[in-house]
Amino acid sequence: MASRITQSQHPKESTPTPGSGLRARVESLGLELETRFSQLLSELPRRIVGPQVLANTLGITTVTASRFLKAISQSDPVAIIQLLPGPNPLQRIITASKEAGVSAETCDATSNAVQAFDELIRSVAGDRSSLKAMLTAWLPEERREFEAQRRQSVFKAMCELNGVSSETALDCLLLHPSETPEAVDIVNIKCLLGIDRIRPDAVVHFGTWRVASQSDRADSKPRVPLTLAGKPALEGLDAVRMDEFCNAPPAPLHAERLDEVQIQYSLAPTGFGPASKVDLVIAELNRGELIGRKPNAETPPYFFGVPEMATRKFVFDLLVHKDVYPGCTPSLLVYDTMGHGPARAGDKGRRLSLRDIPEELESVGTDHRRLRVLEFPAYPQLRERVFQKLGWDAGAFRAYRIEITYPLMGTQITLAFQTPAKG
Repeated sequence: MASRITQSQHPKESTPTPGSGLRARVESLGLELETRFSQLLSELPRRIVGPQVLANTLGITTVTASRFLKAISQSDPVAIIQLLPGPNPLQRIITASKEAGVSAETCDATSNAVQAFDELIRSVAGDRSSLKAMLTAWLPEERREFEAQRRQSVFKAMCELNGVSSETALDCLLLHPSETPEAVDIVNIKCLLGIDRIRPDAVVHFGTWRVASQSDRADSKPRVPLTLAGKPALEGLDAVRMDEFCNAPPAPLHAERLDEVQIQYSLAPTGFGPASKVDLVIAELNRGELIGRKPNAETPPYFFGVPEMATRKFVFDLLVHKDVYPGCTPSLLVYDTMGHGPARAGDKGRRLSLRDIPEELESVGTDHRRLRVLEFPAYPQLRERVFQKLGWDAGAFRAYRIEITYPLMGTQITLAFQTPAKG
């Protein structure tokens, strides 16, 4: 059974938190609006049993009526403010209610509450959209929907600006004990599905790399990515490709070594437009990649994925052998890499780069049947191929997943292992 791993990046405080004054004001106004509009509805000549009845009674759209009724039915006054239509549609509801026979006293009191709502928007946020952004801090479900809508807008803009996007980006890392004592082997599976160039000049590149110094490796040899067969992957890049798992035609690639820890791949010339979409699936093996199978409290081991192009869905799976970091559960840390590059997990100098996201890390356990991706039906077979090639026991790996819709480019999705708590 899968479970959600929740954590807070912000400690509890006994002193008033930022925004507590605004929240109190919003809660008070939300209760006032709910009280006034409930009274208004009770005085209508017809009993309101749904959006269609309200729309017919007041001559408003069904969409406005549905949104209005959903808002005033909320038990959380903050949710009432968040879900209500804007002041202008609310004033039209009041005007129509007065024409339908609601008393002037009730309509005036309700109108005063709506004017206070309008004042709240103008004085605190400037516009309705900004107020919604503020209130999502106290409404997790609304925040998820709000962020998804805004990130979708960013996706569309970046797709048009950069001239390229993908349907799904999947990063999967497998951690396994190395033959080198206390070292860890890492397999990096990277899939970019439905790569769509909307301009022929669009540049498409990505890399497989980690933030580590040469001293972090299990030996002094340079980092040399290998194929699953154990051959160097720097020359003859086709060897790390898994084209048989592509849905669309395989992407043509070039490879370039940038330094001892980073290999950058770029998409060779292709057509452009929806009919020219391509897929990329590779699997890269790195022997003795890390020292230590137990977390270090000072420098916790961490693994990350970064959406490198505008994509509709980003999936990051981490599969960890039972003898690697035993008894440890990873924490989710999300960094903004803009201006400072990738961050080391726990780096105090990068605390201001941390971002909160509504998505949560999922602990899948050893039953990997839940590790499916709707847009990539061959994913289970791909993992099985990797395990078979390397002779690894899939049942010995516990799995963790984070899935994000319309992720922001350059966001570092990090899973960090801390030392287990004593006692």
